[in-house]
Amino acid sequence: MNFAEYPYNTEGVRLPYVVCGIGTMERQNHVIREQGMCVYQLMFTASGCGTVRCRGNEYELPVGTAVILPRDVPHEYFPNDDAPWVNNWVIFGGDGIDSVMEYYALDGSAPVKLNSLSVIDDMFRRCSAVLRTKDKLCIHRASPLLCEMINEVYFSASGENRENEDSKDVLSPVIDYIDKNYSSNITLEELARLAGVGREYFCTIFRRKTGMRPFEYIAAIRIREAKKLLTYTDLTAAEIGKTVGYEDKSYFGRVFKHYAGMPPTAFRGD
Repeated sequence: MNFAEYPYNTEGVRLPYVVCGIGTMERQNHVIREQGMCVYQLMFTASGCGTVRCRGNEYELPVGTAVILPRDVPHEYFPNDDAPWVNNWVIFGGDGIDSVMEYYALDGSAPVKLNSLSVIDDMFRRCSAVLRTKDKLCIHRASPLLCEMINEVYFSASGENRENEDSKDVLSPVIDYIDKNYSSNITLEELARLAGVGREYFCTIFRRKTGMRPFEYIAAIRIREAKKLLTYTDLTAAEIGKTVGYEDKSYFGRVFKHYAGMPPTAFRGD
């Protein structure tokens, strides 16, 4: 049965996770949002199958899959055929939620195969029940349940069997390329081309696999090699910086301190 619950006065709630609305569409219609929404939207399919278009990608959302659509990003979704698509959804915001979603890299560019449909469905039902009470603290009680749902999507996305990669590790040639060419001026476009995917999707899967953005990973590799040179050679810090890919000595020093916790000279013991 269709339902939708929208708690009142969510704007004044200072919580990291705030449910702005929750509901079920037993016959999901075609939705086009040319400007996106001002909140995030988590969707997971309970029955049937839908198609989602977001960030230039199009993918199916069959039973047992989920997606979190980012705020302020155009998107579209619709049922695949005449069979009803049962779509459970939660729209949400919160203090600092942008940082959380950026860290989790759940940017709507790919579906997530859930570890357990029943687990997230239980969280969804409990969250719905809490908000339906319309108790003055219902938004606060729903907050940890929203956190659990987001975490469940993230844990599923981080698992061995996530997404439709056809059991192929698309990042293997990328990691190998970076390891061999870290001192070069590597671009995001060439890395995405090596992986055979679009830039945004590449950044998503790269962060899920490594826990870092592509350029953070490159910097970490450069500093790792710089540490070796500082330990086993007599090259100056400036020479080492150029060797690993930093022409500017000052910038190299800042990056090194960020990753090593101390300047290059202190690491060497000068």
